[in-house]
Amino acid sequence: MSTPTENGSQRVEILKPIHRIMKSHPRHLHGLSILFFLPLFTLIVYPSFHLALFHPDYNFYQLDSHYLPISSFEIVLPILYTLCISLFYLCAVATITHSAAQALCDKPINLLSSVKSIRNSFFPLLSTFILSHTILISIALFFVIVVVFLVQILRSIRLIELKYDLNHFLYLCFFSLIVIVPILLWLQVNWLLAYVIAVVESKFGFEALRRSANLLKGKRWIASYTMLFDGLLMGLLVVTHSIIPVAVGVARGSLVVILAVVAGSLMMNYHLLKNVALYMYCKEQFFNGEKLLLESGDKFTGANEYVDNEKKSCY
Repeated sequence: MSTPTENGSQRVEILKPIHRIMKSHPRHLHGLSILFFLPLFTLIVYPSFHLALFHPDYNFYQLDSHYLPISSFEIVLPILYTLCISLFYLCAVATITHSAAQALCDKPINLLSSVKSIRNSFFPLLSTFILSHTILISIALFFVIVVVFLVQILRSIRLIELKYDLNHFLYLCFFSLIVIVPILLWLQVNWLLAYVIAVVESKFGFEALRRSANLLKGKRWIASYTMLFDGLLMGLLVVTHSIIPVAVGVARGSLVVILAVVAGSLMMNYHLLKNVALYMYCKEQFFNGEKLLLESGDKFTGANEYVDNEKKSCY
């Protein structure tokens, strides 16, 4: 088991190449952030524009105004917005990952080549994105069905007394979240490198998910730290700052919102760079381990040369 000192040294080793990339290619990264991350973090201002468009009389400080009628177009618009946000996210992952992988291999990068890389990476990323989210949603829905079924059985045989009110519903939701959230987080930790693999290795779907889980063996604590820390930080940024324009208005809260959008873009940029650096680190450790196994067994002709070539190869 790794000691805290070893864990800290591994984190520093992973972060070093990120700082090198950010220092050597700041304008390139800022250009990609403006192209893809700024539209992505319109999530912060979307709630206020949504309310201004559909419910102009909404009052944040009156509880009665929270119960609002919903039109069919009001349902369609968030779906279209979600699709656009997903598109920008996949393009951001493709370009940042391509640029970081090229920079880590000491290859020249430019904005045009990074944008062109979307053509090769988009469909592997899209298929991996759809598959991973389908699995997560299916597990969550299956768990909800099982919980509802068990509750109905227990109520029918009078082992529990459950009333259809808000308090009992909240208790049931709290219990369900305690069980299902760790499962979903564990899967997401294992799949953290799947998007990097889709871009760098052109693997997609189950192959990318399995490859990510294999590379992260023994390194899941790093993936957990990266995902939870960055995810919580960006989630809090979006949620807290999306309330400001709703409460005080877009005009009065515009400066705070602009700063939050810029900060969110930088944080997402840094997160994707960390994923690429973690992938490179895990890949190097993986091939070192493979080489040790082959040297001790030496079962396959030419296997050592294959591992050496894979270790030296770069994107």
